[in-house]
Amino acid sequence: MILRRIIKAISALILLPSFALAAYPDAVQVLVDEGLKVEASFDAPGGLKGFVGRRNGHSVSLYLMPDGEHVVIGKMVDGFGQDLSAEHLRNWLPKPDLTGAWQELADAAWVSEGPSDAKRIVYVFSDPNCGYCVVFREKAQPFLERGIELRHIMVGIIQPSSLAKAASVLGAEDPVRKLEFHDSQFPRDWLESEDNVPEDLRQLVEANNRLMESLFVAATPSVFYKDPDGEIRKIIGLPDDSALSEAVFRDPE
Repeated sequence: MILRRIIKAISALILLPSFALAAYPDAVQVLVDEGLKVEASFDAPGGLKGFVGRRNGHSVSLYLMPDGEHVVIGKMVDGFGQDLSAEHLRNWLPKPDLTGAWQELADAAWVSEGPSDAKRIVYVFSDPNCGYCVVFREKAQPFLERGIELRHIMVGIIQPSSLAKAASVLGAEDPVRKLEFHDSQFPRDWLESEDNVPEDLRQLVEANNRLMESLFVAATPSVFYKDPDGEIRKIIGLPDDSALSEAVFRDPE
């Protein structure tokens, strides 16, 4: 008798419409099913329900219409042209918890430049097809003589050839020289199929890609460093010159 009741209960759950099991209204749930991670909801202007979250490292704001069946994704502005969505992201989207991130970065597949006994370490997510990564590396060179080690975490996200190029750097006998080769080729496309990438190197690059996404990083270069208090900081995109000299590559204590 008890077993029969359990079976009936399970059958009833199976027969429920899908929206009954969803955590959000259907219009939001479909985005969640596609990879959006909703991190907060709130009452938005105009009688809308607001949601903020992240997808593929990008911050996302969306607004559920009063009918509960339609969602608008993107920027909300008021009559003065004020970007309300930016305010919503600041107020409602939690800052990523970087506790433990330093060890994850250390365990990634990276290429080192600078002294191996450096007093300061800087990590950068780098794609061989990223022009800003080339600029960042050029700007970094003068700082490496100050006792700073730069570790390039190679990813493949920009072009189809990115994975093969990143794998070729990680698998090279002289990784820095291989990195320099790709930098010298940019922006000319180096046609290299990922089909012939050895499986172990493919897994290293793909693991780096996943790490990048888990740290809510959506662009290269993205830099991770420690501030004077030992807190982990990140800069997404190419840092300006003042940030490079005063924060990222400041003199080791």
